[in-house]
Amino acid sequence: MAEVVGAGTHTELVLSLLGPDRPGLVTQVTQHVAESGCNLEASRMVVLSGYACMAVTASGNWKTLATLEGRLERLERESGLVVTARRGPLEEAGEAAMAYAVDVIALDAPGLLHGLANFFATRGVNLRDVQSRVYTAQQTGARMFAANIVIDIPAAQHLATLRGEFMDFCDELNLDGVLEPIKA
Repeated sequence: MAEVVGAGTHTELVLSLLGPDRPGLVTQVTQHVAESGCNLEASRMVVLSGYACMAVTASGNWKTLATLEGRLERLERESGLVVTARRGPLEEAGEAAMAYAVDVIALDAPGLLHGLANFFATRGVNLRDVQSRVYTAQQTGARMFAANIVIDIPAAQHLATLRGEFMDFCDELNLDGVLEPIKA
């Protein structure tokens, strides 16, 4: 059953959808958004172990968002997805930050993503986008870990210090890592 939390004058609805993957799921979700009169602001979808995992942000006025909220139980019945919805305001300007890309490759070991997340969290750096995977190296057959992360470095953060600490962290864990500005 769809869980809807929050009320008020918000202008966004963030949906998290999870269920068995099959062709046509994205079409079903986007159809419900469009037919409610909402606009699709952002979306992500990935298949993990046979499950479709989607995150969608829809925007609209109070009436169109209420229409979409009213359609969520029907979407669940028709699609087989579990839907969670949260009202939220449009993005507000926060603390000034610089977007940087972090790319890491290493031999796979438990806790690598946790270690990376903890490294940045303890320095007040937000992880905006995280993608990781484990794969088999073609040449050696070894299990490899790869992560691509977009971080927001607070403007007050001393970049050279963060970069040096990150390189030391990578050396300690035998990670091949890079921290670079995102080029527009």
